[in-house]
Amino acid sequence: MHNDGESQRVMLVISLSSGPAKATHRLAVSALFFLQGLCFASWAARIPSIQQKMGLSDAELGAVLFALPVGLMLSLPLSGWLVATQGSRRIALIGALCYIGTLICIGWAQNLPQSVGFLFLYGVAGNLMNIAVNTQAVGVGALTNALSWPRFTVFGVWRALPARPSALLCWGRVSIQWPISC
Repeated sequence: MHNDGESQRVMLVISLSSGPAKATHRLAVSALFFLQGLCFASWAARIPSIQQKMGLSDAELGAVLFALPVGLMLSLPLSGWLVATQGSRRIALIGALCYIGTLICIGWAQNLPQSVGFLFLYGVAGNLMNIAVNTQAVGVGALTNALSWPRFTVFGVWRALPARPSALLCWGRVSIQWPISC
């Protein structure tokens, strides 16, 4: 089903017409940014553990990690098209589920091809979620007459806060499957 931008905007305006709904939408977008930061911090903090588990040299690790930006870049057109045709809310939720699912798979990967494949899919899912959530943030900011987008992303704590528990798990030498899976 193809929705044009104007009808989506009208539906979002109607749903944001009351004060509590505005606060709920801001909270939901903030929670999705936090979730994305938590997932990425869990992944990034465990890179050395994954390198050790797989027995990879630095060059091999670099080649494996390259799958993530390849997935991000190749999914840009798909992500934009899906957000435009299916709506940012739906794609944000699907992207979040896929992002969490592929994160779990990365932790349980048993060999190099699995790791590369899951990192590629992690990039795709991350891009789906990122574009959709940023679209939601811009929409919420526009409809609430506030410049709220910076608070959701770079200038907020939503992406930095989750790194602390992930770092503690690494310091405590907890097995990589569980912190990435949780």
